[in-house]
Amino acid sequence: MDPSDTVAVVAGKFTARAIRFMGAGLGSNLPGKLARRFAPTVLTKLSQQAKSGVIAVTGTNGKSTTSGLLSSILRAAGLELVHNKQGANLVAGITASLVESASWSGKLSADYCLFETDEAALPLIAREVKLTQVVVTNLFRDQLDRFGELDTTAKLIARGILENKTQAILNADDPNVSQLVPECPRIFFGIESVKGQTEKQSTMPDGMGPQSMELSYCAQCGAETKYSLVFYGQLGHWSCTSCDYKRPVPRVKASDVEVGPTGSTFTLTIDERQGDAVVPLPGMFNVYNALAAAASAASIGVTIETIRQGLKNYQTLFGRSERVVISGKNVLIQLIKNPAGASQAISAVAADPQARILIAINDNYADGRDISWLWDADFEQLAAHTKKLIVSGQRAEDMAVRMKYAGVANESIHTEPKLDKALDQALDMVQSGETLWILPTYTCLLEMQKILKARGVSLAGT
Repeated sequence: MDPSDTVAVVAGKFTARAIRFMGAGLGSNLPGKLARRFAPTVLTKLSQQAKSGVIAVTGTNGKSTTSGLLSSILRAAGLELVHNKQGANLVAGITASLVESASWSGKLSADYCLFETDEAALPLIAREVKLTQVVVTNLFRDQLDRFGELDTTAKLIARGILENKTQAILNADDPNVSQLVPECPRIFFGIESVKGQTEKQSTMPDGMGPQSMELSYCAQCGAETKYSLVFYGQLGHWSCTSCDYKRPVPRVKASDVEVGPTGSTFTLTIDERQGDAVVPLPGMFNVYNALAAAASAASIGVTIETIRQGLKNYQTLFGRSERVVISGKNVLIQLIKNPAGASQAISAVAADPQARILIAINDNYADGRDISWLWDADFEQLAAHTKKLIVSGQRAEDMAVRMKYAGVANESIHTEPKLDKALDQALDMVQSGETLWILPTYTCLLEMQKILKARGVSLAGT
């Protein structure tokens, strides 16, 4: 490394320590910004020290959980990683994670760098880092005020992959993903079957609308796609309505999937090898996250036995199906930020007969200013929920109106804009054997983190 790169690392490390010492945060972004001021090449110089390569995980939903599951698998395989597990997934945050992991002289000891990467940041990262592999989880509408149309996001991801003709790990069941970058080496993952589901059926509950399904079109002829199976949103077994183009055959797949409020089980198949897999996370969306991680790991030679072990032993990340105990009460925190992700989180809540619910909605920049997505999420799944339900945050009143139109009884909806008070009220509701599900947008999650820290409760990564 050049002297300027070493100075950049030292400056970044001092900055991170100062931020944490003052209690001003985790130092997951500013140290990276400062390091890049001293040496614009520091990201390149540090990342190229990874012995085996650099993996980026991107997509609309599941980036943090997929990278966390992959980290668990790779560590189970005995590999040493640099991982931006705090979720700072822009260029500065990724740089900061490398600076933090490097020695004071700028030396990095790692087999792989594993980066959760924002969709818009992927092409920027790819210009500075030679990516070995890019994992794409799914593509849904998200923060329309930032990304615009879905096609824009797809083009950004494709540009990042094509920068170095990188190997792509793609979701076979999402036509918006599986049709990406045919010029590059691709490995597909997908769900083959869900227990009790037959063709022409959907896993969506009765009465649940298709709000989170994105229209998709054939990359060959432009016609719309059709489905023989739908698992959620537009994820399923698809084919073109006009030509013979269809869902690719996945190399890594899940069969006989069973989803419960505390986790999922399925038969994992990788090439010709099979084994029972357990994922300690609720929701169909987390089955896909597990498959994405498994496909990435399998592509670099990790055995199916180690993959199963890594999935089973996964420890949750900050606000992603994270389980904590607060005042002796069981709590599960799941970030929501767009229709598809929220719909899946709601589905997991609806499947838990012992659920108590707190939904917290802000509309700060990091959340996305446009909250119209609340009307596209399938809150109708909670219509049968007769217990008291609390809504909070800057847009608590809007959320209360949304719950009313979703069919939740007026007397069940309680509005408390102040999150600390809402949390206390929600905890008071929880009886023995029940779980409080907290569904916050991003800045509500950060506020929750501060509230809990003041009460002596630490969330993951803090």
